[in-house]
Amino acid sequence: MDIIRTLGVFLVYKKKGLIKMEMNELQTLRHSASHMLAQAVKRLYPDTKLAIGPAIDDGFYYDFDTEHTFTPEDLEALEKEMKKIAKENLKIERFELPRAEALELMKDEPYKVELINDLPEDATISFYKQGDFVDLCAGPHVNYTSKVKAYKLLSATGAYWRGNEKNKMLQRIYGTAFLNKADLEAHLEQLEEAKKRDHNKLGRELELFTTVDYIGQGLPIMLPKGARVIQLLQRWVEDEEQKRGWQLTKTPLMAKSDLYKISGHWDHYKENMFPAMQVDDESFVLRPMNCPHHMMIYANRLHSYKDLPIR
Repeated sequence: MDIIRTLGVFLVYKKKGLIKMEMNELQTLRHSASHMLAQAVKRLYPDTKLAIGPAIDDGFYYDFDTEHTFTPEDLEALEKEMKKIAKENLKIERFELPRAEALELMKDEPYKVELINDLPEDATISFYKQGDFVDLCAGPHVNYTSKVKAYKLLSATGAYWRGNEKNKMLQRIYGTAFLNKADLEAHLEQLEEAKKRDHNKLGRELELFTTVDYIGQGLPIMLPKGARVIQLLQRWVEDEEQKRGWQLTKTPLMAKSDLYKISGHWDHYKENMFPAMQVDDESFVLRPMNCPHHMMIYANRLHSYKDLPIR
């Protein structure tokens, strides 16, 4: 039986075929890289407060509360500090504490204190220590910092604490890590190729669309070339739909809130809908979905079961 390891997945070859066994090795490595990043930030910017730093599908990130704004040059400096931490070959050790002692240990880290207070009363509160750096964490991690060799810090952006816009805006540093340098370089090359094909970059270069802060990001203004592309695509789609037996209808972009109370959208999704607009004594809402309007089209006349399906 032969075993080949690639990107945290073990492929086991047997006589009867190939068996795939999912392992957490890559995720564990990336989680450890996030802790090394946090330790590097603490070394270079000691007043920084730590939030969370999980592994994600294509790497890891860590959220920080600091007055300093991270720049590309800062990311390079942090990478160098992470390299020092790896060379120090610090042992990564797990330990547990009772709630009161855990809170005392993290008293200078308000985000960690909040996380501890949110844990159930019977929860195990664990920490991981590497050198003089300690972080609240469920783990797992690699045994030594020297195991994290192939990594790259990619970008810094803003992120609300716990994803809630009512909370403070933190700074999030994204990175990635792999089991070997070859896999890391292949991934970085793929990212560079993706940048060349980025629709946001190409759309502007080809003068298809633009965006304006006064209108809002994600709300593009279609320029003549872009509008023409949409027009041609729309005509093609409508012609194809007609060929396949679909009927074209047009419905308003809004309706009285009464319609959505009947459909159930008002009771279930009101908080996620655009606010109602009051016109005289009536309340209008931008439609959250097409189906209530199309149900009104269906109700426009009587139907026989022989009419179905109606496309």
